[in-house]
Amino acid sequence: MVKLRDYFESDFDTFFNLNEFAEEVDIEGKSVRVVLDSDTLEKKKLSNNAEGLASSELLFHVVKKELGFRPFPRQSLIFNDILYYVTDVQEDEGMYTITLGVHQS
Repeated sequence: MVKLRDYFESDFDTFFNLNEFAEEVDIEGKSVRVVLDSDTLEKKKLSNNAEGLASSELLFHVVKKELGFRPFPRQSLIFNDILYYVTDVQEDEGMYTITLGVHQS
């Protein structure tokens, strides 16, 4: 029996198409397709619940299977050869939405 989740996963090919919305980036030495989302980042910064997002720099969506690991808040992450830290992770139906901030030393 086919599950609804299987239909969602087939949509990832459209959403994460390099000729449409996605771009290929390097995350922790691995080439991954992501969709950068500056509009959602700005909305999160402006919302009342945006504590901790003031220093956020990037927000992107990535397929969980393609990323290959589960990110967590305050984790260091190298994104396109720049060291960031994860400020927020949301998981939804086979996809992560990850917000990154400037790594503080």
